[in-house]
Amino acid sequence: MTKITRTPHIVFWTLIPIILLIRFLKPDKTLDINIHDTYFVIGLISLAVLISIIFGILGLGYWVVIKLNRRLVNWLTIIHLTITVIGFFSIILIFFSLPSIEQEGFSYNFENFLEMQVIVFYIFSLVLYIQPLYLINIIIALLSKTE
Repeated sequence: MTKITRTPHIVFWTLIPIILLIRFLKPDKTLDINIHDTYFVIGLISLAVLISIIFGILGLGYWVVIKLNRRLVNWLTIIHLTITVIGFFSIILIFFSLPSIEQEGFSYNFENFLEMQVIVFYIFSLVLYIQPLYLINIIIALLSKTE
C-alpha cells in the first residue's frame, strides 16, 4: 500500500493502455442516456479515450507533486485512487452488460435500460464528487514542507 501512495501516477498511467485495449473488444457498443427530451449517445471508443485522458491528467498531477519532493496525504490518495479507478471501470463494464439492439427478434426491456442509466448516473456522480479530494491533496502537498 505504501508503494501505491508514494507513486499513484504509475497506477493511472498503467491503466491507460489497458483501457485503450478494452475499447477494441466491442468498438460498436454505445450507451444511450435519456435526459428529458435529449438522448446522449456515447460510444465505447469515445469513453475509453476520455477516461484515458482523465487518467493521464490525474497521473501528471501526482507525478509533478512527487517530482517536487512534496508529500501527499496517504488516506486522501488511497480514497481518490480507489473510487476513481473502480468507478470508471464499473462504467466501462456496464457497456458490456448492455444487450445489442441489432439482434433479430430482440425485445428491449426499457425498465432494465432505465435502471442501468440510474446506476451509471450514480457511479459517475460519485466519481465526480470525489475529484475535489484530488485537488485538496495536491494543494496540501504543495503547501507542505518537502520530504
